[in-house]
Amino acid sequence: MSWVKQCKLPAVEAIWYQDLPCNSLPDLWHALYWSYNAAANCSVQLDILGDVPCLAPQPWVSFSKLELNKVLKACSNIFAPGPDHVTWHYLKSILANDICAAGILSLANSCITL
Repeated sequence: MSWVKQCKLPAVEAIWYQDLPCNSLPDLWHALYWSYNAAANCSVQLDILGDVPCLAPQPWVSFSKLELNKVLKACSNIFAPGPDHVTWHYLKSILANDICAAGILSLANSCITL
């Protein structure tokens, strides 16, 4: 199992700002501040937003059982997709039951609708 072995640490490289390395904390804070606040005193032209055409909203296509099964088939049975630890295998077995599958698809489509 390669994921439990000790891994090599990446090579360390200095952070550079305006062709100078940031070797001290004040230099690093200066680089960080000006990287994110470089446009703080620039003027903004909001009139260009009027040229963007408004498009009509498109309807959402409902999820289908075939689509859901196709996506779940590509997932590993041993990993859990989220913090609830519900595995893909468990979701696949739920979707094998047509009544449960209809309920899950209804829930997914309701979430998108609302």
